[in-house]
Amino acid sequence: MAEKKYQVPALMRAKKILDLLSKDEADLQELVNKTGFPKSSTYNLLQTMEDIGFVRRLNNGSKFALGFRLYELGNLAVAKVSIRDQAIVHLRALSESEKITCHMGTLDGLEAVYLHKVDPQDSILINSWEGRRLSLNRSAMGKVLLAWLTEEQRTTIIDALSFEEERTPYTITDKGSFLEEVRKVRKRFWAMDDQEDVLGIRCLAAPIFSPNGAVKYSLSVSSMVQNMPQERIGPLCQRLLKTAGEISSALGTPRKIWSQMLEEHE
Repeated sequence: MAEKKYQVPALMRAKKILDLLSKDEADLQELVNKTGFPKSSTYNLLQTMEDIGFVRRLNNGSKFALGFRLYELGNLAVAKVSIRDQAIVHLRALSESEKITCHMGTLDGLEAVYLHKVDPQDSILINSWEGRRLSLNRSAMGKVLLAWLTEEQRTTIIDALSFEEERTPYTITDKGSFLEEVRKVRKRFWAMDDQEDVLGIRCLAAPIFSPNGAVKYSLSVSSMVQNMPQERIGPLCQRLLKTAGEISSALGTPRKIWSQMLEEHE
């Protein structure tokens, strides 16, 4: 027999009011009309929520908006989220199901850096490690981390990168071509390093969205070319995007921020 869930009516009403105010400011009558709650109890709820900082009155005194106490509590909640704790279970699941090496990394100056790595058991291992630094213009992860910067930030970083070293025959050595590649990454939600840094190694990467919509982290998978042939790239991208979305959700990111990348690749 399923355990019965008990809900406090006043809290559920307060939640509905906050949900409405998250979309737009409103006065008492507008909230009554949209919720269907009695006017007196709605007013009492608003008064209480104003006292504790969950809502605030705007300058004209008649309209209500979300209070800054919610912002404070939200920031405290996000600060207590461990990116490793939230992500590692998803990296392990992806690594084991696809028999592939998984990394999560972030932008650090003019480089990307691996924060976490998970190797599959009984499969080909990639020579990488947590803390390893990557070239932004020769890695799938670097392309993703650049793609979601502002135009000004992206241009500043790309202008500072060196395109002179041709590590392999597949290295992109033209700045204009690389910039166009980054723009494509933003549109399709994933990037590939097709032997551009190490001959014989392919990598795919996808963005991990923060609750504010920014991309501070990227998820990538890496393997030998023979383990990641062209016909495997499509299905692997779908799984990669799904996992990146799951990690984004675990960090508290609303689904509407990252669901587009899943919908466009179903």
